[in-house]
Amino acid sequence: MRIFKNRGDIYIPSTTIKSDLEQKILLVLLAFGVAFTAVFLVIVGIKYDFSVKKFFAPNNLVTQENNEIVNLPEVSGKNNFLFIMSNSNTDEMYSCSLIQVDMDGLSYKVCTLDKNTYSDGKSLFDIYSVGGAGNVMNAVKALLGIDIDFYIDESVNNYKKMFDAFGSIDYLILSDIRYKDTSEYGFNIKLKEGNQIVNGDTVSKLIRYYLSEKNYDTVNEIILTALSQQINSKNYDKKEKLFSLLIELSKTNITITDFTKSENNLKVLSSETTGVNVYSIVPIYESNKLTTESIDNIKGYFKK
Repeated sequence: MRIFKNRGDIYIPSTTIKSDLEQKILLVLLAFGVAFTAVFLVIVGIKYDFSVKKFFAPNNLVTQENNEIVNLPEVSGKNNFLFIMSNSNTDEMYSCSLIQVDMDGLSYKVCTLDKNTYSDGKSLFDIYSVGGAGNVMNAVKALLGIDIDFYIDESVNNYKKMFDAFGSIDYLILSDIRYKDTSEYGFNIKLKEGNQIVNGDTVSKLIRYYLSEKNYDTVNEIILTALSQQINSKNYDKKEKLFSLLIELSKTNITITDFTKSENNLKVLSSETTGVNVYSIVPIYESNKLTTESIDNIKGYFKK
């Protein structure tokens, strides 16, 4: 029988019976060869690791299983803060924002009020000029019927320093901004639409710019973005240093005892495994007075 004796030869059997017999013999031999090869590979594979991962992995690769379990403390409770940015030279209040850290629902809530908001016949701006952040806190408590635990009052310059100590943030500018405040302590701001890495100087200008437009919602979003990005594991590791800087740069009623009690809260909020929700509460005004519906809405979010 001549099968592929010479390259290019084609063997055609003389009879059909002979062809069928030879075909069957070839198929049997082929099946036997495949079966033998499969059994051989299984046996050798058991004895030697021929996996693709093993084949391509370098000899010195050490595989470690990640058995780390993140153990976070159980936390609960809510704290309300009043944050004020001001001008230390003129005793002028630029911004006034309510911030709640809600450990029951793991969320941040922010409501920025207009500085000219009336409370008991006086504007928050005038109350600050006469009595400072503590008196503004008391006025907001009376106006909204909520408890406020702490206030933080920072001049614009100190706010920039504090913000930069926490680190710049990634913030989306929805449209081009070109604005010039011509007052004695005014500012210029010029930003292009799109994602921007912004520092304390830019954020302080953005807050003042959007407040001049009475765009309270965007101011809320800036503060919420900063909270979400800056309260992280890196800053948690240097929390004592950051707290010392806060005390140095701020007028506040937060004490070292308050800071110590908040350590578990900070640990949970700073963990990469924690999902924190954010809420922006926008005030509604008639002239310089909050509407009754708006007061009820704000109170619903910030009640404890």
